[in-house]
Amino acid sequence: MKTSSIKLSILSLSALCMISMTASAVLADIQAYFTGIDSSLVQMILTIPPLLGVVFAFASGPLSMKIPKRKIIIFGLLSGFSGGAIAFVFGSISIYILLFSSLLIGIAQGINSTMTMALIADYFKGDESSAMMGLQSAFVNGGGMVLAFLAGMLASIQWNYSYLVYLFFIPALFITLKTLPKEDPVHEHHFEQSTAAAKLNATVFFTAFVFFFYGVFQFVFQANISSVVIENGFGNASTTGLINTVYSGAGMLTGILFGHIQRIFKKQTLPFALIIVGIGMGLVVFAGNLSILFIAAVCGGFALASIMPSGTFIAANAVVPQLSATAIAIVTASVNLGMFLSPIILNPLSALLGSGDLKSKYLISAVGLLVLSVIAFIGYNYLNRPQASSVQNQQM
Repeated sequence: MKTSSIKLSILSLSALCMISMTASAVLADIQAYFTGIDSSLVQMILTIPPLLGVVFAFASGPLSMKIPKRKIIIFGLLSGFSGGAIAFVFGSISIYILLFSSLLIGIAQGINSTMTMALIADYFKGDESSAMMGLQSAFVNGGGMVLAFLAGMLASIQWNYSYLVYLFFIPALFITLKTLPKEDPVHEHHFEQSTAAAKLNATVFFTAFVFFFYGVFQFVFQANISSVVIENGFGNASTTGLINTVYSGAGMLTGILFGHIQRIFKKQTLPFALIIVGIGMGLVVFAGNLSILFIAAVCGGFALASIMPSGTFIAANAVVPQLSATAIAIVTASVNLGMFLSPIILNPLSALLGSGDLKSKYLISAVGLLVLSVIAFIGYNYLNRPQASSVQNQQM
């Protein structure tokens, strides 16, 4: 099997992983269109996809042990395209139709985010695998930038036209049908070890723990940066858009260079990235001008594109090949769950420990990320010890 064709499929799917975020550009227009609808109901258009993403990211891993990944991916692509098409054609009729379309979009988001990494674990090994995971992260960020720009341009015609970006699911579907084999590699269905011996281990669950709290703390930046800009008089919505573009751009560049970054920092790539994003969060607390926020965005983008491929690489290689997709599903679902629960956890915590204002949220996140980096450093050093590896092998 030529890996070049597999790469094309993986990267085309990766470019669509952030497509649900394009709805953020038209939420205000939707709120104005559906007069009298509660704003929390409108916001669910944006929050439902990550929630469904958690469910299907977790479910797609175990399912891939029984169903070929190609079929699961095709189902996800058809769900995503259907969600966009329904929103474009019928979304103006009822807010509940838009919410239903968000459910379908969430299915695609969960499957894409897990299966792209699982395909890398299947077809690429060693340094090539880590480089591909970095490239996948680059396409996630780059695709998000392009899709957000196109959605904004289309929304200037009418808000529901922004959903035309979901037409990109068609070429992705065509590429998948042409390039992905109908059956998974042999090791996915023929165990070299007994079923009882093939178990998830401490490294997978520890990585899921790190990913969960990374999701909790890093979501503060995305959820509150617009308020920081406005409250400090640094600009308006377009300024926030530029900051988010820098965030994604830094992530895209980091993803392209991830193979080199991993070779430099090796097993400490993830803890190092947590330190960088922690520093970025701290910069927001003391930001005296707009340039500081751009530096913080670079830190966040660098961390995102380093932590995600590094963590999934660790989890996938900590288990037997048959369980790599399940391991990836667990850590992917963990970060999505952390992002979903972030406001629920941090809002009352910031009110308890501070004044509950924006600075207290960023300060808690900065401290939390720096503490998490220490925990990750100690945890992975312990798990990589020969004694720990021996115990994990016995568990497997």
